[in-house]
Amino acid sequence: MDRTSQQIAELEKLIYKALVPVARATPGLNLSFRDDVILISNENLPDIDTTHACLVQTLPEQADALIAEVVDYFKMRNLPSTIFISPACTPVDIDRRLLASGFVREQTEEAWLILKGLRPIDHSITNLQMAKIDEGRVLTFAEVMLTAWGLSTNLAPLMAQTLLPSMAVPEVNHFLGFLDDAPVAACTVVCYGKFGIMRETGVMPAYQDSQVRTDLEAMVIDDVRQQGVETLLLQTMAGTSSERYLAIHGFKSAFTRAIYTLS
Repeated sequence: MDRTSQQIAELEKLIYKALVPVARATPGLNLSFRDDVILISNENLPDIDTTHACLVQTLPEQADALIAEVVDYFKMRNLPSTIFISPACTPVDIDRRLLASGFVREQTEEAWLILKGLRPIDHSITNLQMAKIDEGRVLTFAEVMLTAWGLSTNLAPLMAQTLLPSMAVPEVNHFLGFLDDAPVAACTVVCYGKFGIMRETGVMPAYQDSQVRTDLEAMVIDDVRQQGVETLLLQTMAGTSSERYLAIHGFKSAFTRAIYTLS
């Protein structure tokens, strides 16, 4: 493995190591680290962020068997099979092997950006208000996220129930953004030592073309900086206006991951 691939692999592992306390606290959320793959599954709410395989690293002669094993892992749990492929994955033809196994490559890719040496960010010119949520706002957080994803808010009670155990994990920070007291955006940062892992910000449809996303992210970054975070890894979708805005403000591309789902 070359140095760049090794650095990507280390960052990918870090993302999931940060989730270990969350997995321990959350019933149905399982996390498995193996030499050849990382597996994460959420039996209660199998969204793509918490139900997939990644960091596939194996020999060519073992790759097809590993893909079949991953499919069996999710099938046994009655969960969808999704595999994220980064430049750190091996063998080099893993993409072709996944397609041959019945997987379909999604049109969009996941991008992870990195910002080192966090500094105070001026977010004074905004009407957005930010709050770190308590248990009383977990349902609201779930409703905002589901609406942002284009999903039914009927799932909000289940999502809130799934999120509730993480409220007791000190490393987990769930944030809401408000305009005129109405919740319009939400995001989560998990702290891991001097690193922060920031999942994609969810923004209500009416505000997705506004500054709400970037304003909330700026405020959240400043909050976790004061908690001791020095380096932030942030998840977004590749090729979006959000990715371009973040690049202007100092974020660098860490790696992208192609998303393969079993058809």
